[in-house]
Amino acid sequence: MTDINLPFMYYVFFASIFGLIIGSFLNVVIHRIPRGESIVSPGSHCPACRNPIGAFDNIPLLSYVLLRGRCRNCNIRVSSVYPFVEAITALLFIAIILKSGPSWQAMLEMIFACVMLALVFIDARHHLLPNMITYPAFLFALAAATVLGGLGDWASGTIGISIVIPALELGISPLRAALIGGFLFALAAPGFWLLDRLDLVLFNKYFEWEEMNEEGERDEEAIESRYRLTIYGTMIAGLLVAAGWAFAVIYFSPNEPQAFDDAYKGLLGASGGALLGGGLIWWLRAVYFYIRGFEGMGLGDVKMMAIVGAFLGWRGTFGVLLLGSIIGVVVGSILAFRGKQGFKTPLPFGVCLGIASLIVLLIAKH
Repeated sequence: MTDINLPFMYYVFFASIFGLIIGSFLNVVIHRIPRGESIVSPGSHCPACRNPIGAFDNIPLLSYVLLRGRCRNCNIRVSSVYPFVEAITALLFIAIILKSGPSWQAMLEMIFACVMLALVFIDARHHLLPNMITYPAFLFALAAATVLGGLGDWASGTIGISIVIPALELGISPLRAALIGGFLFALAAPGFWLLDRLDLVLFNKYFEWEEMNEEGERDEEAIESRYRLTIYGTMIAGLLVAAGWAFAVIYFSPNEPQAFDDAYKGLLGASGGALLGGGLIWWLRAVYFYIRGFEGMGLGDVKMMAIVGAFLGWRGTFGVLLLGSIIGVVVGSILAFRGKQGFKTPLPFGVCLGIASLIVLLIAKH
């Protein structure tokens, strides 16, 4: 990506335009995924009158300003969240380019930022961190840390692997690396699935189900269908990534031993970070369940921190947990004083963790 010699401001400009376009797509993800709708079909349309939105009415930011925040067909006011998501995505992309330069690291950081943005806005509105995002995002985080480790662009936050998963650091033979790495990639989706099953066994008596359809009823069949599709799709993707890893080991271990060594350590560091981030939240959640008798944090928070830990490493994980907790205290206090339920007002903790992860992403040095 750095072979094309352009003035740096060109990259900043392209990042802003690209961010606006991706932000427009994120609006579709944020609106449709919690409702179980396809993000592909139908095309862009007004949620109120259902009329298609023309190309000239779908230009990020500009169309909102020209139409004065209203639908051209029914004149209903369009939520200001739409241009805000587009603008914040563009600003994040610019900040990432300024931090990491035009590189593969910047591209993968942009994808991670998009995942966090989508989860933040969905959790803020629905108190939900959808499996359709968290399952594939975890596999992406593992793969991204591995790739960046191999490219030498990522100090992978390799977690004192000798403490967290000591057996994995005892020698790095190509066969051993291929088997262990392939197992870790293939385990991404089944690992989350096991978490879901364990949750039902341990805590089902405490749950008050809130995932409802628009009529206020829980559509069990549709929810289960989407869940199975997400699991199977991510499992297949995990097996493909595992096969790609095995091929990469065969190629790089003899020809690029240092790249192979760094990539493997990147994968182990990502796995350790995921275990630390997701594991800490899971234990806190379990203790809260049994002490208070109701859910304090959702399982989506556990999965979200596994993603954060895999991508940002162990140092980033501690930073996100600390900063996210501070944000949570501030936001929770505001909600408590403004709400009728006081300190029992539900706090979408995923919002706090997502904001913290974006801040840590931008200030952390790798």
